Amino acid sequence: MKKNRCISPLLFYGSILLLTACSYPKNFTRDFYSRHEQKLESIKDQFARLYEQHAFSLLFEEKTFTNISFEFNEDSVKYIYHFNLNEPAFADSLQARHYDVAAVKKLVDDMRAIQCTWITNVDYYEGLQARKLVQLSVRNKALNSRIKGESYCILVFFETPQPFNDKGIFLDRSDKKRRRQINGNILKRVNDHVGFAINKQYR
Repeated sequence: MKKNRCISPLLFYGSILLLTACSYPKNFTRDFYSRHEQKLESIKDQFARLYEQHAFSLLFEEKTFTNISFEFNEDSVKYIYHFNLNEPAFADSLQARHYDVAAVKKLVDDMRAIQCTWITNVDYYEGLQARKLVQLSVRNKALNSRIKGESYCILVFFETPQPFNDKGIFLDRSDKKRRRQINGNILKRVNDHVGFAINKQYR
């Protein structure tokens, strides 16, 4: 007598729910970038201009996007301060250190509008030429999993077009066999200048 190989409907649908809970939408980053391209590029450009004036990085500390960590980089020394955006201490500290207060606050508001939780500048080299890239992280409920918890979409903006393979994986310019990574995560293509990774950490 042959054994019944039928899978119970409960087991089948349970497996589907488990896979759904563990994953994020396949095209989340490309769709998110497409919907918010103008805003994301504006945030990147605003930050790059402000960074040239005074180096800093910025992190929203929680989901309400009310409290931030602001890293002031002064003469190779980093000072990290915590601020509540509803209080005057943030603007006062920016002014005391000669930052463009209005421009920084606009950047903060634009980041908060699309749940951009962190932004920083990264120095790197292509061959012997110094380059800069802007790296930011996005928080979105579509990246949450009941099993794995919260993940972040990390977007990386390069100054120049980057090489990538036929699977959309960014490659190291000096070694085309080596995949470009960020914190151990393979960097995938949004377009020639923008790569992404999904990570449990915001950076």
